[in-house]
Amino acid sequence: MQIRLFIGASVVVASLLSTIAYAQTDADSPSASAPAASDKKALRLQNRQTSKSVRRALAATKGLVSSNIAILVKGEVVTLVGTVPDNAQIQLAGDVTKGVPNVQNVDNRLILEEEASH
Repeated sequence: MQIRLFIGASVVVASLLSTIAYAQTDADSPSASAPAASDKKALRLQNRQTSKSVRRALAATKGLVSSNIAILVKGEVVTLVGTVPDNAQIQLAGDVTKGVPNVQNVDNRLILEEEASH
């Protein structure tokens, strides 16, 4: 009698586990991953727009030579890489970038241009 009860309980547990496993597998279907691809595309578009906004802001800033500044955007973090002619422009570029919409953090990696030797 106890063996039959044990076997019956085992069958019920096994059927419940297979239902749970099927539900998890169903959530991993291609249709579930489609929004993730769309989210990535939207994020890339927003990163490009933020990069353009930063570029425009830097170019419009008087006294800032932005031609040697590269702008890398990943989410809400903007990284500035390149060279500027003097120390004041490093701070200025960072401050201008912080004022651009969608920019939460600035990783300012700008360095001074090396003077050309004669």
